[in-house]
Parts: sequence; C-alpha cells; structure tokens
Amino acid sequence: MMLTFSKIKSSRVTFGEKFDKILYSLVHRSINPLILAFSFTLTSFQILPVLVAEFSFGNFRNPKGISIDPSGIIYVVDTGRNLLVRFNPSGDSTGEVGGYGWGDFQFDQPYDVCATNGIEIYVADYNNNRIERFDRTLANVATLSTINSSDDSKQFGYPSGVAVSRLGDLFICDDEDIRIVKVNTFSTVERTFGAYGEGSGSLTMPRQVAIGPHDEVFVSDKGSAERGGRIAVYDNFGNYVRSIGVGILHDPTGIGLDENKIGVCDSDTLYFFNLDDGNLIAKFSNKDILGATINHFNDISISGDRVYVLTDKNIVIAKANF
Repeated sequence: MMLTFSKIKSSRVTFGEKFDKILYSLVHRSINPLILAFSFTLTSFQILPVLVAEFSFGNFRNPKGISIDPSGIIYVVDTGRNLLVRFNPSGDSTGEVGGYGWGDFQFDQPYDVCATNGIEIYVADYNNNRIERFDRTLANVATLSTINSSDDSKQFGYPSGVAVSRLGDLFICDDEDIRIVKVNTFSTVERTFGAYGEGSGSLTMPRQVAIGPHDEVFVSDKGSAERGGRIAVYDNFGNYVRSIGVGILHDPTGIGLDENKIGVCDSDTLYFFNLDDGNLIAKFSNKDILGATINHFNDISISGDRVYVLTDKNIVIAKANF
C-alpha cells in the first residue's frame, strides 16, 4: 500500500488510538528514490533515520579499508587480493596497483587506506610493517617503516589503520605495540599514545583511526570483556579526551566521519553517533539499509548525504536523511 501526502500542514497528528512507531514510506521518484520514514505516536511524529541504497559496485575479497578524496574519487584496499583499487564517483574502476610481495608496488595484507587530503594516498601495509604513499596516478612516492629503528619508542609494527591530519601529520594504529603513533611531516615519530598504563586512554585492540573536524583523533578500539568496544577520542597531542559508544559497541572496526557524526562498523551492525556529545543517532542492522542486504560492514566513508559502505564483497552507496 502506498501512502502519500500532498502537503503536511502540522507536525501534530491525532489518531483514535495510539500507534507507536508505525512506519510509513513516502517514495519521491525525483530523488532516486529517497524514502522518508515517520514515527507516529498519539499526538506527534518524528522523522526516522533511513539509509536507502542507490547502487553498488566492485568485486572484492575481504577488503578492509575505503577512503574518498575531496573530488569524490574512491580508494579501496582489497586485502584478499593485495590490491589498492581506484574508482571514479560513478563506480567505474580507473586503476589498481599491487599484488603480493614486499616491493614498492606490492602489499602483504593491506589493512587501511587514507586519501582525505586529496593529494596523496596512504596505505597501511600490515604484514610488511610499513605505510606506503602513492600519488593520484597510483605511482609509489615513498615508504615509511620504523621496524629497524633501535629506539623502541619510535617504532610501529603491524599498522592496522592510518589517517592524515590537515597539517600533514600521520596517525597510525600500531597493532603490535597496541598504541597510536604520530608521525610528523618530516617522517619522524613525534609521539605515541594509547599504550598500556595510560588509564582510560589505554587501548586494547586499536583497529582504525580517523581525524575529526577539530583535529581530534578517533580510534576504534575492540576493548575488553569488561569494558566492551568503544571509540576512544584524543586531542591532536595524544591526550585522552573521552569515549563514544561505551555499552553499545562490541567489536568496532571501520570508522568514517563528517563534520557532525561518526559512522562505526560493528560486525553486522552500523552505528552513527553525534560527534559533539557522543549520543547515538541511528543504528542499522545488515538488513536495515533499504534496497540492499549486507553480510558484514567492513568500513565506511561519509560524503555529504551519501554513505559509502564497504562490505566483504563490494561497495554500497546509500543516501541518508540524517
């Protein structure tokens, strides 16, 4: 049954009996289609958060990371195939680089990618203990590795996540030493944080890292059996600030954010939290994205009102109403 409204004059709706959270879908073909969901009570209604799948593309083997540059170019690390793959905004593949190995154009289990500065693409090459840097043509520019450093405090082992700040500093999830490593623009390890013994800021299993609009550092942390999963938040100097999703998250992995919210992949559930107060905005199971069924949420990027969901096989682009 299709329910349509020619005009909504008031936000107050009266029914003969209480309908708590009855979902109506209004399909407007002119917006591809965007479905607006309304939650009705006895005297009022509110718009519910909805994700509507627009299209999907890609054919991956357990990919772990996705990133979108400011021009809309999409980069994915196809972990199972040891590839960095590039797509245009329409979903057409425009290049790839990689293959198994330890050379300049090879990977051994790439875990994450960051292309947010629009100039360079950084890849966390997990088993090769390094960060690889590429330009927009997918030419290898540089390699960052500290595995042979004699100073343990300046090392990172297995990088599971990488992010670049607006100032050009790199933040790396060190899966070996269970901490975050900050590398400055001179390719020097400036500081580490989140290690054991740092109180509430101590990480248990950091998976990914992202930089917020105010230079805060967001880290997905699997947590422990006692504490559970969370997003640990630090300032740009590595001082612990707060946690998001405590008591809600279980096994957070991929994260993506915009100026207002952060999306968190937690196995077969996708969460969105407000960046300012950490409150839960929306929760979607793997069957709740309209027009798509997803086995597993691996990673996420957000651009405008589009949410780019990296599954275990492809990319699903969905339109959000929140």
